[in-house]
Amino acid sequence: MKETVLKKSLELFTKNGFKSVTMDDIAKELGISKKTIYQHFSSKNDLVKATVDYVFESATNRMNSIAGNCETPIHEHFAMKNCIADMFGGNVKASTIYQFNKYYPKLAERIQKKKHENYDFTILRNLRDGVAQGYYRNDIDIDFVGKIFFASSTAFFNDEMFINLQSTQSIDELNYKFLEYHIRGIATPKGLEILEQLLQKS
Repeated sequence: MKETVLKKSLELFTKNGFKSVTMDDIAKELGISKKTIYQHFSSKNDLVKATVDYVFESATNRMNSIAGNCETPIHEHFAMKNCIADMFGGNVKASTIYQFNKYYPKLAERIQKKKHENYDFTILRNLRDGVAQGYYRNDIDIDFVGKIFFASSTAFFNDEMFINLQSTQSIDELNYKFLEYHIRGIATPKGLEILEQLLQKS
């Protein structure tokens, strides 16, 4: 039941926003009493925290299984993007993440710190592998590019400039553009061939 509540909460938070969804809404969607939810979660804040931890842990586990196991480091980028999209059912909006950061700043800060823990294994390792395999230029400053990628992907959900783009484009479309921008800046001709193939399939 606890996992069922978490999955439904994630679906509703993603679709309608963290602030607007109530415990009554979740209970109604599940066809259970609110009391049943309170048996597992003491408050809405507790439920939001558990939901965010649930999705972060699930995403981290899936991304760790992807890391280093794709055809190329460029394929890996797209596989990780699709992994996140699948978890949210393709419904996630930049405005939803922005709302979470605004109304639950302590939780948002906690998640940000946890993201740093995977920085070396995901971002830096991908860059090192890409250079070693000839898909990324060997003259790039890996540490600098890694920090730019991390900061940009974070700003994607925090900065109002990006949130405003959501009115005309889906978050999936924006993610593709972000990946293309990132990879074109560091790819070798060999890497660009892979990128073009993946963009054509999208």
